[in-house]
Amino acid sequence: MNRKIPIISLEDFEAKAKKPTMVKSLVSNIAEGIEDNLESVNVAEIKNHDIILSVPKSEWKGGLENAMDYYIEKEEYEECSKIKKLIKRL
Repeated sequence: MNRKIPIISLEDFEAKAKKPTMVKSLVSNIAEGIEDNLESVNVAEIKNHDIILSVPKSEWKGGLENAMDYYIEKEEYEECSKIKKLIKRL
């Protein structure tokens, strides 16, 4: 089975250095969660700490809205379109 979540260092997580990776992981894993009717999705693993960051279904909409803001700021409107469709499916 392929690993679907990025592994990041605690320092990168705290510094938000991996934000593009985290946002991409969040959106793709929530999309999969919607498809598979899951109750939560994992979005990243913190290296050397055995910590998996997961997002419960109740927080998916907020997470997607934050991702949308991020992609609007980056002017990646194609991603915004995908996110909008995901929010409608929630």
